[in-house]
Amino acid sequence: MSDELEQTDGAGGKHASARQLAERALRAQAAGEAEEADRLFAAAERADPQAVIAVLEEHRDDPARAGDAGPQDDAEVAAQSRTVEPHADAPSRAGISGRGSGADSQDT
Repeated sequence: MSDELEQTDGAGGKHASARQLAERALRAQAAGEAEEADRLFAAAERADPQAVIAVLEEHRDDPARAGDAGPQDDAEVAAQSRTVEPHADAPSRAGISGRGSGADSQDT
């Protein structure tokens, strides 16, 4: 890990080194290198947890991380969900499933 941390003295140096590691971890994460990102985040946490928090807060709205956030608008939510119609039959009575799906405890 000595090659990961910049060789500086004092708390300010640890903070700066931890920030650099956290930044590298974010870049690794964006590149799809999850194991490398985890390793870098762990090293940064050991050096200075507050620095990691600061970096994550600064990059909260980063578009590169938007894929981790889930659906961003109503159209994305609609594409991932299905509409439940009021008064619709249970799956077993609507012919969707076989004999008695268990959803309504009734057999056909």
